[in-house]
Amino acid sequence: MSLREKSREEAQQALCAFPGVGRKVADCVALFSLDQHGAIPVDVHVWRIACRDYSPVLKEHKSLTPAVYEAVGDIFRNKFGSHAGWAHSLLFAAELPDYRARLPLFLQNEMLAFKKEEGIEKALKREAQKAKRKEKAEKGEEERATVIIEKTTEETIKDE
Repeated sequence: MSLREKSREEAQQALCAFPGVGRKVADCVALFSLDQHGAIPVDVHVWRIACRDYSPVLKEHKSLTPAVYEAVGDIFRNKFGSHAGWAHSLLFAAELPDYRARLPLFLQNEMLAFKKEEGIEKALKREAQKAKRKEKAEKGEEERATVIIEKTTEETIKDE
């Protein structure tokens, strides 16, 4: 049986058996070469599209885990049915600067607003991480100072 005749999951699994082939590459091959129209190659860009347009809840995840990868694919398959893979390709291409300018202005504005919102969220996360590191460093300095004071006190007591 050829990979064209297998299920999307079976085709992906067979392709991932090759060295260096992960889920995304397997789904690219399945979509573009094996008539697997339900294969959705998911990367961070496609994940962001899914967050922005279909499921903001996905933003709560910190990374593109296998579960998130599958959830993004399911969203596209549920929304676009048998043409999900090609819908993914169109939405992905629309994000490219050369094509974005051809979109209706309201879509361009939505994309820009989402990008700004993402930038703000990232900046807030960076600031929170920076504050946490600073707090940890200050705590470490306090602990070192306490140890120095204790050692000095012990030495003073021994000297007396």
